[in-house]
Amino acid sequence: MSIHGVKSKRRHPTAPREHFEVGHITFELSEENKTFALVAGQATNAKDRRPLFSGTIEKGMGTALRRLAHKIDDIEGSA
Repeated sequence: MSIHGVKSKRRHPTAPREHFEVGHITFELSEENKTFALVAGQATNAKDRRPLFSGTIEKGMGTALRRLAHKIDDIEGSA
């Protein structure tokens, strides 16, 4: 069962979850479970703020996200 689901949040409201907002997406991380979820962070309706998907944090994801961050930096710099 995902720690990021609506039912889990009701059952375990104090479970440690960190949130990082990037544009219209919220990254929700659980260091304890080594999982993540992507949530539509600025959704108007509560039903739309549930995770778009979630999964286990796997080896290499940090490197892939850093590559993405560098590409975004390049695009920002050329604007």
